[in-house]
Amino acid sequence: MGAAKFLVLVGGIVGIVSFFMPLIAVKNSGIEGAVSAFQIVKGLETASEVVKGAAGEAAAAAEAAGSEELKKAAGEANEALSTVKNIVLGAYAPSLLMLIIGAVAVGRKQFGRLGGTGGFLFGLITLGVWAILNAASNEVAADIAKAGGSVDSVKGIGMHLLMVAGAAGLIGGLMALIKPERKDPVF
Repeated sequence: MGAAKFLVLVGGIVGIVSFFMPLIAVKNSGIEGAVSAFQIVKGLETASEVVKGAAGEAAAAAEAAGSEELKKAAGEANEALSTVKNIVLGAYAPSLLMLIIGAVAVGRKQFGRLGGTGGFLFGLITLGVWAILNAASNEVAADIAKAGGSVDSVKGIGMHLLMVAGAAGLIGGLMALIKPERKDPVF
């Protein structure tokens, strides 16, 4: 049994797991927060879901008091998130397709060039999504540093897992393209 189909399967699983892990995580001057792709798609009910620390406690207290400004801000945040919801789902679709390709290959006990092409392309797309998110997070971190803030990184574990998923799909697909795994012929 070759490892190519398992690499694509693991890439798909890791990509789906990264959907639920913090994609963006910020720790800046006592304010700490993290948002996963799942939270972006689901929407936020309260600000304290995202913000932790003293600012999160203040947000929770204001929410408990029923602050109209906070409700309005949460509504505006959800409206902004709803505009990118489909984009976020589309960014994780290649991971789902890698999972399906890997599961079918493991179930059939063979991984030919067609599956390898799919694993390779969807791994490449996933790496492209990661590269775009990585560049954007580096830009945000640089802007915060220019404004006088101190931030190490805005990348969450979900972003790193997305890179691993893309690399696994790409390598597994390439392995299948070079040497496809066929069932033993029955004579």
